Amino acid sequence: MNQELKLKWHSFYGQILKYEKLETAWKQVKANKGAPGIDGETIKEYDRHSYKNLHALLEKLKKKEYLPSPARRVYIPKKNGKKRPLGIPTVEDRIVQQAVVNALQPKFEAHIFHKWSCGYRPNRGMERVLQIIMANIEQGYNYIYDCDIKGFFDNIPHKKLDRIVRKYIADGTVLKMIWKWLKAGYMEDGNYLHGDSGTPQGGVISPLLANIYLNELDWILSKANIRFVRYADDFLLFAKTEEDIKKAEMLTHKVIENLGLEISIEKTKVVNFNEEDFDFVGYTFEHWRKRKRDGKPYYIAKPKETVWEDFRQKIKRKTRKTHTKSQDEWVKEVNPVIRGKINHYLNLWKATEANKQFGIPSSCYFNVCYKELLAIDGYIRRRLRVAMIHRNPTQRKGMAMNLRWNIEFFTKIGLVSAFQHYYGKQFGHTIEDYIEYMKNKGKKKLRRAKKRAEEKGEVYYNEYRLRKMKNASTIKTS
Repeated sequence: MNQELKLKWHSFYGQILKYEKLETAWKQVKANKGAPGIDGETIKEYDRHSYKNLHALLEKLKKKEYLPSPARRVYIPKKNGKKRPLGIPTVEDRIVQQAVVNALQPKFEAHIFHKWSCGYRPNRGMERVLQIIMANIEQGYNYIYDCDIKGFFDNIPHKKLDRIVRKYIADGTVLKMIWKWLKAGYMEDGNYLHGDSGTPQGGVISPLLANIYLNELDWILSKANIRFVRYADDFLLFAKTEEDIKKAEMLTHKVIENLGLEISIEKTKVVNFNEEDFDFVGYTFEHWRKRKRDGKPYYIAKPKETVWEDFRQKIKRKTRKTHTKSQDEWVKEVNPVIRGKINHYLNLWKATEANKQFGIPSSCYFNVCYKELLAIDGYIRRRLRVAMIHRNPTQRKGMAMNLRWNIEFFTKIGLVSAFQHYYGKQFGHTIEDYIEYMKNKGKKKLRRAKKRAEEKGEVYYNEYRLRKMKNASTIKTS
């Protein structure tokens, strides 16, 4: 709902005036890690005297002497080459913000937020987004308005946000704290920056405030019987006809304008999914087509092409050959990256399975990244072969280690295979199944190579190849 509450919520401030509440918030901040704010205090430094620090913070809150500091502004690169501003609060500010979020969020989750809003919400992540998209596509809502709000986090008007927050909250102390966080400003290159709009990306409370603000849009769309899915400031609208999607577009423009925001024209478009593809939150959806053998309609959903390059870059950063680590340490470096990426891809499968439980069949082909998964596994092994050679590691030496440090070797030392993790989760294939499959695949490849050599009148195991195999056994790896 987005109507003003007749009985607004009181007594949130009292909920955070307990050591246990601050300690819980501190553990969450600590788990999220993050860089220091303008005071330079790191998570590690705060942790050394966390008991003393939390009690001192509690006293400040009880006496209402707590004042937020300006955020430290930094810029992080975006995929399009531009930079996104990030505001990093101090550790203390993050703890207080987290404590307030812990008090407020359950209320908004239970009574205010719409079920099709999925970003920055517990139990409503990417799987839920994909579930909603696929359900609408399957049910014939194939006219899609793909919308993005221009500089959303930097342009939320403070006064309008404050008015919306006050529709639900009557705790004056919490309202003042939120206002002070909004007005705390930034420090950049020694200069203080102040603005009348925006919530700092990097602030713990910013996602909650963003959802409260765009909740206005969610319910106006819902009351107009417009299907949608929203992930933070990115959202899709769905309709069965071009006329209906145009009406939805006009309503959206009006609401966004009333909220004091602007739609990013270059990132916004209407898509006819019967003929056109679209991208959303890291996935590509390829339009309906028909199978050649029986004419059955289907569409394709897969990770975006840029996702694979991002995967490689993350592995590359984790496997610098200038570092000297044990084999176990190298595996521990890359495994979380592999699991994280593959679990993200598996959301497509999870979404289709969840929809089936609600009686929504799937015409989606999502297991279309067979080659990409094998390629990424090969890339990871090549990077590790070089990184694990401690004495003068080179690409040439790494290639020479193919036979000694083969697929089975890496599996035995605990390296997660992207290919096996992806298909194993879906079909129950074990690591032993994977090794056997790759061995058979390797044997077929060898037979083809021998046959090609024979057809050319050559000997496959020639002097050059035998010498390479012998040299590999002499390479010192430590």
